[in-house]
Amino acid sequence: MKIKDQPVTLKGTAGNIKIQRMPDGFPRIESDEPIDLHYGLGYTHGHDRQMQMWLMKIIGRGRASELLKADEELIELDKFMRWINLGGDTADEFHHLSAETNAIFAAYCQGVNDAVVDCKTPFEFKLTGYKPDSWTPEDIILMIKMIGFVGLTQSQGDTEKFILQIIRNDLSPVKIKELFPKITEDISEDLIEIFKQVKLIRPIIPESIKWLGRLAGFSASNNWAISPAKTASGKAMLCGDPHLSLQLPSIFYSALMRCRDFYMMGATLPGVPSVMLGRSPHLAWSATYGTMDMIDYFIEEVRDKKYRRGDEWMSFAVREEIIKPKKKNPIRLKIYENDHGILEGEPEEDGYYLNFAWSARKGTAGKSVNNLPKIAQAQNAAEAMEYFAGLSFVAFNWVMADTGGNIAYQLSGLFPKKAENTSGLLPYLGWVESQDWQGMTSPDQNPKEFNPEGGVIITANQDLNHLGQIAPMTVPMPDYRADRIRELLEGQEGLTVDDMKKIHYDRYSKQAEVFMEIIDPLLPASINGGILKNWDRKYDSASQGATLFERIYLELLKLVFGENGMGVDAVEHMITDTSMFAMLHGNFDRVLLKKDSEWFGDRSREQIYQIAIERGLQEPAVPYGQTRKIYIPNIFFAGQLPKILGFDFGPYEHIGSRATVAQSQMYKAMGYPATFVAVYRMIADLGSDELHTNNAGGPSDRRFSKYYTMGLDDWINARYHIFRP
Repeated sequence: MKIKDQPVTLKGTAGNIKIQRMPDGFPRIESDEPIDLHYGLGYTHGHDRQMQMWLMKIIGRGRASELLKADEELIELDKFMRWINLGGDTADEFHHLSAETNAIFAAYCQGVNDAVVDCKTPFEFKLTGYKPDSWTPEDIILMIKMIGFVGLTQSQGDTEKFILQIIRNDLSPVKIKELFPKITEDISEDLIEIFKQVKLIRPIIPESIKWLGRLAGFSASNNWAISPAKTASGKAMLCGDPHLSLQLPSIFYSALMRCRDFYMMGATLPGVPSVMLGRSPHLAWSATYGTMDMIDYFIEEVRDKKYRRGDEWMSFAVREEIIKPKKKNPIRLKIYENDHGILEGEPEEDGYYLNFAWSARKGTAGKSVNNLPKIAQAQNAAEAMEYFAGLSFVAFNWVMADTGGNIAYQLSGLFPKKAENTSGLLPYLGWVESQDWQGMTSPDQNPKEFNPEGGVIITANQDLNHLGQIAPMTVPMPDYRADRIRELLEGQEGLTVDDMKKIHYDRYSKQAEVFMEIIDPLLPASINGGILKNWDRKYDSASQGATLFERIYLELLKLVFGENGMGVDAVEHMITDTSMFAMLHGNFDRVLLKKDSEWFGDRSREQIYQIAIERGLQEPAVPYGQTRKIYIPNIFFAGQLPKILGFDFGPYEHIGSRATVAQSQMYKAMGYPATFVAVYRMIADLGSDELHTNNAGGPSDRRFSKYYTMGLDDWINARYHIFRP
């Protein structure tokens, strides 16, 4: 049945379901029985996002070159996904589902599959000759594991691989530990010698795997909760704005689901029967990336395809994978695994190899997903904290508020017990027993907070280790965004939803503020110098000061970390062609803001800044918006079709910076333009049964549907939709 502007009635698994599109095009789902809310969500997902869901499934199972197109990009993608094997134990995970979760998954899948029968096959799949199969509970578990890996675990692994690479490239241990101060180990000559002998198969992620950049990976976000004493309504308030890559269709799918007196509404992820960010009658919740270190690399010494443990040599478990690219010969892979994790490459030669260990790789998704339906049913934040802590498959900072006036924070994720006095940022020696993980820490020890004295909880990917009994955050992002949000909230009373909207779109940079304290006295008496001296530290479209500051900042990075360390080309590549710098800029800033540093070489900080200022101010200033024009890509075609066809939306001015609340970062991910931006914004004042949202796109993944880009203009111009159950 087609869902257009008029309400439709469906027969669910237990009763009738009414579906009505709201003004933003997303569905309002009402049912006679609670279980049919999940059927209705499945039906709307299958109706509106069939292409997106099956594309993610095909990629997640490593079958893209078999089912879509047998080009080298997709073959490499399949090799990588078969190696990481996210779908390898979904059948086993399925057996850990509770009866309640099982029933929800079954109803959701039935809704998805009924919608697929009722709708046409997306033309993208017709082009490739692919016809979607059934959506199953195992596919839901696969999607959940992809949430935990792509952009989260993957980013932590990239950082640790980056550290290994700069050690191998003879960067001094003093400089490395200054750049990554959470490294506690001694980077000895003996250790460096072993690191240099490691056979690096994947120097982060193969550049050819461009399609991996199209997966919905959480990268950065803001959320905050405010106690009743600070709000106009006298009730708690919660705000969230997850930062992910811009794409069409939008990553999130808004929905309002209601059965009698119960409701849940907010952002869902197609393929998963859950409200990831949103609210119920009693509770509102949102998530940011928690930067927990859930992965480590172990170095395995290999001889005759066996790995060493002490003085013994053990056999790997060998998993064979066959990739069948369309009209090409099958590709056979052998993947070697042991008690630590997955070996990088096949050990054809004796020597040292990297082994990828991830705490959530097996046996965690099925158990922890049983907590998802309990969250919306929780009566208060204290109860919900336990459910969020149990979501071991993903490292998220969960912030919540309830109708009783409580606000709370809980970090989820499964943190390994690491060898004493080690950071986890350097590879461990696999043959040394004392360096093995000693099980997992209890979620009770994770950072958390309940009704803090100041009446405000803020997470923006910053270091929150002080709130836990353990310190699982090894590469947190800097405090700039959190400090700016706190600055706008503290000392305030009578805060309203409109005040929160202004914060969501705030483009003042605390990073620029601290750097300009050093830059300002050194500015020349020139036109550009005058423009920058009078800059208000805001990244507005017309701002010329923002453009000039960014030029100077780039010159500082190239001068200090390029000329004095890694090489200018390497630094430029890291900044523009990877997500690495977007995540780690705080580490680099910490060095740049020091009065003295090993990275400064034989120059003073003032001399370095003077050189960067001279270089950065050479060209005439232009409005910042002119430097930030991008297209929002369609996830299937991504720039391969003429812009006039409208699959990619734009051009769009991507204004803001790495440090503004409305974070706006630009780089290339595996060759494709990529972004960090608040793709979804929500505000819940618990004084009413409302949720204010805006979403970077509409409900449909069909280019020629009016629901494809619906809402984008509202998202760009700070207009919110109100969900009322």
